[in-house]
Amino acid sequence: MLRHFIPSLALLVCACSTTTPTQPPPAKEHNGAASSADADPAAGDAGATAEPTRPSELALPSGPLCDTNADCSDGQVCEGAGCEPGQGRCVSAERACTRDLAEYCGCDGKTFSGSGSCPGARYAYRGACAPNKEDGEPCSDGRQCRSGQCVGEGLEGCTKADLGVCGVAPCTRDLATYCSCNNTLMQSSGSCPDRQFAYRGPCESN
Repeated sequence: MLRHFIPSLALLVCACSTTTPTQPPPAKEHNGAASSADADPAAGDAGATAEPTRPSELALPSGPLCDTNADCSDGQVCEGAGCEPGQGRCVSAERACTRDLAEYCGCDGKTFSGSGSCPGARYAYRGACAPNKEDGEPCSDGRQCRSGQCVGEGLEGCTKADLGVCGVAPCTRDLATYCSCNNTLMQSSGSCPDRQFAYRGPCESN
């Protein structure tokens, strides 16, 4: 009876071994994309636990802070978003600029026109100074809206396409830190920044 049992046992062991998985487990996904460890085996787990940072492709001005052209060196102008003291940036007057024409609301409350990439002066926000946008229209700053608020998740970024919409929303009363598109600190409600900004958190460099 034993000799009949041994072949049966061998067949059972062989049958079990063929069911062992031979494929690696599927790659883990984070926010809908494979982690950096999955994309590059040499990277290890470092990418999975890294803190979020500003987008590497986001180029922000880094010239000296200024209030007027007099604060800048010869051949430079003081420009950029923000009208508070020390929120301008000195940039070369001879830099390459796009040839489109954009409207800006100047720090003097008057609308002026300039290159879409080189305003040539300091300004409060892109667009005309008059608050004439209705609810649902795209905006980059609450001062553009009749409601007084520019809301939505699209305001993070500094391109023409990074926009919110005019409307009314309840806002938390906390004061959160943001890095403005001119690479200077700005503070606003944590749920309603109300204007376009580069990224959440303090600026990484000034």
